[in-house]
Amino acid sequence: MKILLINPPERFFPGSGSMVAGLPLGIMYIAGVLEQNGYHDVEILDTLIADFKPQKKLDVIYYGMSWEKISEEIERRQPDIVGISSPFTAQIENAIQVSEMVKDVDNDILTIVGGPHVSVRPIEFLKDARHVDIAVIGEGEYTMLDILKYYEGKKNISEIEGISYRKDNDIILNPPRTFIKNLDEIPFPAYHMVDMEKYLNPRKFRYRATRYLREISMITSRGCPFNCVFCSIHLHMGKIWRAHSKEYIISHLEHVVNNYGVNHIHFEDDNLTLNISRFVDILDSIAAEGIKFTWDVPNGVRADRLTIDILKKMRDSGCTNINIGVESGSQYILDNIINKQLRLEDVIETAKMCRESNIEVNAFYVIGFPGEKKQDMEQTIQLSLMLKKKYGVNMNLLVATPLYGTRLYDICRENGYLTQELTPRALSEGTQVYGRGLIKTPDFTPEEVKEIALKAVGVHSRLSLLSYFQKPRVALRMAVRNPREVLRFIRKTLRL
Repeated sequence: MKILLINPPERFFPGSGSMVAGLPLGIMYIAGVLEQNGYHDVEILDTLIADFKPQKKLDVIYYGMSWEKISEEIERRQPDIVGISSPFTAQIENAIQVSEMVKDVDNDILTIVGGPHVSVRPIEFLKDARHVDIAVIGEGEYTMLDILKYYEGKKNISEIEGISYRKDNDIILNPPRTFIKNLDEIPFPAYHMVDMEKYLNPRKFRYRATRYLREISMITSRGCPFNCVFCSIHLHMGKIWRAHSKEYIISHLEHVVNNYGVNHIHFEDDNLTLNISRFVDILDSIAAEGIKFTWDVPNGVRADRLTIDILKKMRDSGCTNINIGVESGSQYILDNIINKQLRLEDVIETAKMCRESNIEVNAFYVIGFPGEKKQDMEQTIQLSLMLKKKYGVNMNLLVATPLYGTRLYDICRENGYLTQELTPRALSEGTQVYGRGLIKTPDFTPEEVKEIALKAVGVHSRLSLLSYFQKPRVALRMAVRNPREVLRFIRKTLRL
């Protein structure tokens, strides 16, 4: 039995986010579990890394292997089962197109798709994706293992938890699967099944575009117990926070540093510091074991979990910068609209401590929530400017986007606040300040939100440009490493 796991191409629209790609950890974890359980004929096809050059068709930019080449690869490898990843609703059409190509090659290939979008809308997804046989809901490692047993005739499909599938002309939804409690039982991602040098070559392929290092992402925990109005994490990873042990993480770090020469890691946890004693133990162990690498936390950490002593430990263990989720500059909006459970005093104190600890800080802000007024949005912008001028906190400003399954989506749908159907393109463009917002309330229009956002981005960009001129060595180093990016940033800033 041959199993092929595919990471599809991606497409981007005017006003949507830029390309962010890296190790396809989801299918690499699945590959590792399958191999651990005796299924050794497993291959990974990452269509993004195989052909990274962008191709523009009309106003859409495609990244990844051509559709013709993907079809040729499927035919050449002759799989019995194909698993397709789909991490974002905005990219779901690409997963569907890959499934169609699989069936064109051989209609008997069992085709499976998983990911957050599929987990939230499995029945609707299968209605749209007529060439997909099974939709995986939630964590896919052991669900995929059960599907292989079903394929071998060792398990009834009705007994597999966490899937939706076709039966005659009906779509069946099985009971949910319990989330994995002991994450340590999962092997490391199957690094040996991909060409690591293609991901790690800093001149050819950059993931988070940080420092031109040999960088990868790593996840040390899953789930989040909080319930922010806009967040969909708990819908596919659960509200119960589960984490790898300190021993597992140290072993994992040593594995990638020693065997692949990794020197920068993005810890992609959704709540890395929830158990602060565990987090501190990990930092102490990194120092004790002498593991040399730098790291950051692109998904963010809570500002109310950090102290000056912890930040210094983070710096000493290699932390270069952190992201914090501020969301709003209005305590009322944080408490009554977003349900963030965060005090702005803690945000300011954390920014101050990061400056003292010499750790760069980026902050996430979101504007455009139902119940928010324009003066609340301006309050958020004013907080961001204060933090920038006083503590050097960089701004990452987003527009509230009603993702399927979130409370924000329910509020917008029930009150008629959606400006258009939530297509992949609309969702792709809706989050970014340069795109088109999806929410209109009696208090604001998408155009008004965009005007506020672009004005703020312009001010922050000019402040950032000024700070680079004040640090000539840093600016020179950036200019030498990537002159085109520096020139693009300067032109963009001057236009705002």
